[in-house]
Amino acid sequence: MEPLQIALCDDEQAQRELWEKYIREWAAGRKYQIRLFSFPDGEALLEDFSRKGFDLVLLDIQMQGMDGMYAARKIRAAGLETGILFVTGYEDYMAEGYEVEAFRYLLKPLQREKLWEALDQFLLRRRRTRRYWTVETPEGQKRVALAEILYLESFGHTCLLYTREESFLVKKGISEVEKELEILGLCVFRTHRSYLVNLSQVTGVGRKMASLAGGREIPVSRTQYQALNRAFIRLFRRES
Repeated sequence: MEPLQIALCDDEQAQRELWEKYIREWAAGRKYQIRLFSFPDGEALLEDFSRKGFDLVLLDIQMQGMDGMYAARKIRAAGLETGILFVTGYEDYMAEGYEVEAFRYLLKPLQREKLWEALDQFLLRRRRTRRYWTVETPEGQKRVALAEILYLESFGHTCLLYTREESFLVKKGISEVEKELEILGLCVFRTHRSYLVNLSQVTGVGRKMASLAGGREIPVSRTQYQALNRAFIRLFRRES
């Protein structure tokens, strides 16, 4: 199982360090793998968002620079399912928290047990709502989480599917795969006649290659460059 990627965003370094301490204790007690990333404001968080693909964000609301509520709206405007947990000293923003589908709202000073309870709740909800795609491989049926798909490469009537951790053959053509993934709600794009990418895994678009999370690159055809670039901008840069 891939580590849970958690972003901590607060303009006070002492707060971020406290959150990190509590989360590491929680993960150690449950033998859960995590990766933590620390940001001093919403702008810094969003700059790294498309590259890291965070599962959960702990956000203060009132910060210098871009505040947490605005950052949360940007995340939701991009159509991302990242969990949002507000940790703040103010109760006045609860109604706005519902607007961005924050799953919990914790008040400062943060209590360790309250945070652990919220993290347990997030994992339970994540297991219930995580979407999967069941595919036929030469070895039999296999289930893959949609969020883990990087891209597929076409080989005639089959495709090679790549995640960050593995690759395997899918016994379907790329056009059929594209339709199935769109029906399941995954935002995919044909960068080339032989390549289908999970757009949420794209970190940069060039005229000949697209960069993906984890450092991979895939070809971009000349005819698809402009459309791919527009789709990428809409997903990660559009205003809330």
